[in-house]
Amino acid sequence: MRDTSAAESRPLGEIPARAAELRSIQFLRGLAAFGVLVFHAASRAGDAFGVGASGVDVFFVISGFIMWVVTCRGTSGPRQFLVRRAQRIVPLYWLITLGTAAGALLAPRAFPAMRPTLDHVAQSLLFIPHRDATGLIAPLIVPGWTLNYEVFFYLLFAVALLARTRWRAWIVTAALVALVLIRPFGDPRNAIWSTYTDPILLEFAAGLWLGWAWSCDRLPGRRVAGLLLALGAASLVATAISGVDVSAARVLLWGLPAVALVTGAVSFESHGAIPRWRPLALLGDASYSLYLVHGLAISAALRLTRYVVAPPAMVFTVSIIAGLAGGLVCYLLIERPLIGLFKRLRPHLSPLAMPAPSLADR
Repeated sequence: MRDTSAAESRPLGEIPARAAELRSIQFLRGLAAFGVLVFHAASRAGDAFGVGASGVDVFFVISGFIMWVVTCRGTSGPRQFLVRRAQRIVPLYWLITLGTAAGALLAPRAFPAMRPTLDHVAQSLLFIPHRDATGLIAPLIVPGWTLNYEVFFYLLFAVALLARTRWRAWIVTAALVALVLIRPFGDPRNAIWSTYTDPILLEFAAGLWLGWAWSCDRLPGRRVAGLLLALGAASLVATAISGVDVSAARVLLWGLPAVALVTGAVSFESHGAIPRWRPLALLGDASYSLYLVHGLAISAALRLTRYVVAPPAMVFTVSIIAGLAGGLVCYLLIERPLIGLFKRLRPHLSPLAMPAPSLADR
């Protein structure tokens, strides 16, 4: 009788050898993090670059993609999967959250808009969606709102890992679609309900299916890949120029272009290696740090120049430089050493065939 256990432990197709490194993913997450930075820098300068916030949607699609790719070989169970995810996102996030809370308590003038109550800090650390003092659904480190979605997706995906590989994407997708469908029946004022029924969750599912297509070598050809890249970028530009409010249809106006961009980039690379551009690769490596600390770095830099009457262009430039510098310093001095530490603590685990993890791993 034929042994089918091996077939059940991997997707329908073999993992292509090019899994050793996906530069397209690395570059995209670097650009996505930079887009979010530009969005906040423009806001501080009194201007608008709303489309930069769509970097979050790109991150969510990439996250779903990578979660499939790093588990489709069947070598990671729920416990191992969750431990590795926690090692990647929790230590740095907790360090920044606790450090900022301590700074706000010891030097409140340096953090005039921050109110680090015990309840607020505790829920932030535990990735529990809640409203801050202003009514915004956000943790102490505001960009961390996306991590609430990421952790929820991790937990859901970990449950799906208990099923056979062929059913995992269907289970996760069905659960996410069901959550979105029941959204009208709950209280939108409830932070947990509002978060975990948001249509933005569907972007994770899209990334998951893209990962399945990649693992089965079923991606479109180079010409279609180029078309998807162009369509994704053009859609984001058109939305930005139109000035339309994306909040009511974010998953359509930003989510679909994000899916097109990631699909096009990965598909294009699947038909041939792309050049390695070190600055963009470094930006991809540092994307998690950049995403978490750029707001703090911008605030610190602008407070140092608060006595100078600066034109908007100068405020924007200072914000960009401060955000980039803060993110890179955090990556080089804190995040990268933490990555190395956890790698040394698990020498028995074989490395997963992906580039150095960053925000895309969330």
